Amino acid sequence: MTRSLRGMALAALTGLVVGGSVPARAEAPEVLACETLVQLRVLMASGNRSAASLPGHPGCRLIPRARIGAAEHRAMVGGAPFECLAVAGEGACAWVWP
Repeated sequence: MTRSLRGMALAALTGLVVGGSVPARAEAPEVLACETLVQLRVLMASGNRSAASLPGHPGCRLIPRARIGAAEHRAMVGGAPFECLAVAGEGACAWVWP
């Protein structure tokens, strides 16, 4: 009986991996973004991804995801990629928290 339970568990796990039935993470309607990469890195160091952290971080704000466009600039810092994404209706891109 133990063997059949193991087989069923393995089959269920395989179905999740192969079938892709794990639900996708929902995207937030807004993204945290900053005017400069330095401002974004300082915000990220706080570890707080909520809008409540924004008053202490000048140059950072929430932007509706629908206004975010393609990458205009890219940078690698400590092996982590960062992108400055175009913002509809604005002349400058915004560095978005990955």
